[in-house]
Formats: sequence, structure tokens, C-alpha cells
Amino acid sequence: MASDERKRIALEAVGSRAELFRSALIATADQVQGLLSGTGDVAEDQSVSLGLFAQGRVNFDRFASFTPKTVRIDAAAEAPIRAAQDVLKSLLAQGDELFVLRLKEGEDLSRKLGHRLSMMGCAFAAAHVIELAKRGQYRDEEHSELLEEFPFARWNKSERALAPALVIELSAADFKPSLIIPFLDAHSKFIFNISGDASAAALSRVISPGVFVQQETGDAALDAFSEFEGPAVAALLSPTAVSFVHDPSAGETTFERFVSLEFPKEVKKLAIGGISVAQQAQDYALLESISVVPVPTGDAASDPAGKLSAWLLSQTDLSGSSA
Repeated sequence: MASDERKRIALEAVGSRAELFRSALIATADQVQGLLSGTGDVAEDQSVSLGLFAQGRVNFDRFASFTPKTVRIDAAAEAPIRAAQDVLKSLLAQGDELFVLRLKEGEDLSRKLGHRLSMMGCAFAAAHVIELAKRGQYRDEEHSELLEEFPFARWNKSERALAPALVIELSAADFKPSLIIPFLDAHSKFIFNISGDASAAALSRVISPGVFVQQETGDAALDAFSEFEGPAVAALLSPTAVSFVHDPSAGETTFERFVSLEFPKEVKKLAIGGISVAQQAQDYALLESISVVPVPTGDAASDPAGKLSAWLLSQTDLSGSSA
């Protein structure tokens, strides 16, 4: 599948989450513009427009009293509110690119993803700054940094529920998906668009009872990923990888949650970047052990997938081979 086609499919799959975040940005920016113009709406209208970002932070009745139609905001509050408005506008100006994260070869996934989410989190910080300014509690030396970065670790429950989805484009050598685990909460959704042959079972270490996980090697069907109400991860990979869907809603036990699973006929015995053959074999063995229906003998190597896993593990003495 061509790279452009993969990107289109990935953007469609994150579209609903991206649109939710974008709509909240637009509504909040419009409300702030009204606030600065002295044309604030009633509390009910403000709760709709500011509610997504400000829930848990802003008292809407007090916000309404702060923005009556005939009264302009206090002069001391105007500067921080305009700064918050600028943040919202800058995020909106990025369009669809706001939801696409591209990594250059060798860049660290955790650091880059953390930075992007911190930047997007400034939308939540903007609502917080508005509330502080409204109450006369904003202090530039203490609060201005909120509009520069607002890390995911500081997002509250309501903010994490609004977490935007991201398409992450990177090379197979830098594809270390376990690095995103700290960012998987509430409705976080990430799709990896990978160039090159990645580790066959790369997403195995991301699987947990409440996380939807999908590796797609063919014609990507990501409807279930998009519709899942919870954290979800998908990867668009080459045909050399395992293709599977782990759906937490499909069963109580782990193997029941694998609603589809197809192992490749062979796996390349080759280090990928800093990921050795031994590490790849362990990922593959982990996926096999949690996905294959248990048999009475407990002999995993009695099925084709088990034999392939056993063969991979037997090659780990070659882990020092060149990439």
C-alpha cells in the first residue's frame, strides 16, 4: 500500500477524535473573542463552548458574571486572556497537521510524542489561564509557562477524555511502541504508519486488558479501532509482520480478545535498528503465548505459530549480527 494511501486511511481512522478536539478549539476561541469584545453569552452557552476544555477548571456561573454583554473585562485580565487566545489560534492554524507527528530517523518516540501532547495540552491550559485571570489570580511569573507546555501528566480526567488522536509516521528502526504506554489513558488513540520492515510482533508489549491493539498488514480496516471507547493503538505494517486485532470488548480472557490473528509464513532473521533478533523473538513469543488458545498439553510448539516462535528463539545467538 502506498504511503499516501496509508496516511489517508490513518487520518480517517482518527478523524472523529481529531474533529472533537478541533471543534472544542473553535468553540473556545470564538467564546474568548466574545469575551474580549465585551459580548459574553449566558452561562449555558459558555458551558457548551468552554465546557470541553474547561470542565473541572471553570465555574461557568462566575464566568458569566465576568463577561456581561455590556461590560468589558478588567484591564489586568486582558493580556493573559489574549495570550490564551493566541495559543488557541496557533493550534487551529495547523489544520490536519496538528494530528500528524513525523519522526526523523533516530528521533526518540517518547520525547517527540510527549512534546506534541504538551503543545496540544496548552488548549487546556488556556482555559485555566482564563479562569485565573477572571478571578484576579493570574501571575505572569507563575502562570505564563502554562501556555508554553502543558504535559500529559498534568491533564486531569476530563482533559484526558478529550485527548486528541495522532497519526505517527516513523521508520521501522525507530518503532518502539512500548514507549507510548505512559500516554495510553481514557480515549488516547495512536496510529503508527511505519516505513520499512518492523519487528513482526512489535505491538505485543502494548497489549493490556483495556487497550485496543491492532497490527494491520493488508488493506487496513480500522473501523473497530475508531469506534472503540477507550485507549487504542494501531500500526500499519509491511506483510512480514503479524496481523491481529486485540479487542477488549470481545472477551474476559486475553486469547478471547484476539478477534483476528494471522502469523506470517516466515520472519526475517535480521536486527532492526537497535532491536536485536533476540528481542524480536521475545516479542513474537509473547504475542503467541497470550493469543493462542491454550491446549491441554501446554506444548506451544505443537502448532505452526509455536514452531516459528521456537525457531526464532533458537536463533538468539545471532543477535549480534549486523542490522
